[in-house]
Amino acid sequence: MKLLIAFLLVFFVFSPVYVYADSIDYLGYTLKALGSVIIVVALLFASVWALKKLQINTKKDGRIKILDRTYIDNKHSLIIIEVEEKQFLLGVGNEVNLIAQLSENEKNN
Repeated sequence: MKLLIAFLLVFFVFSPVYVYADSIDYLGYTLKALGSVIIVVALLFASVWALKKLQINTKKDGRIKILDRTYIDNKHSLIIIEVEEKQFLLGVGNEVNLIAQLSENEKNN
């Protein structure tokens, strides 16, 4: 047992480091790591895109339809909705506010 410990000490502790330094392929490891990061980021973007495309939150046959949306900033937007053939302009932010009910002339424009 002492002989084995002595051999391991001589082989691993006292062996020169430069013998093993040439055998390490840093470029290969770097390229593998970079490739893995690119694959993970691509999968992340693909899953976000798929979730947006597969999102089923609007019914085509519902009574309320969102006709148009314009974003003012990240948290605020203007939305035109149609409820039973009447159109409304809503301001949406922290809360939803009715701005106006659109007349027939405004509906066509």
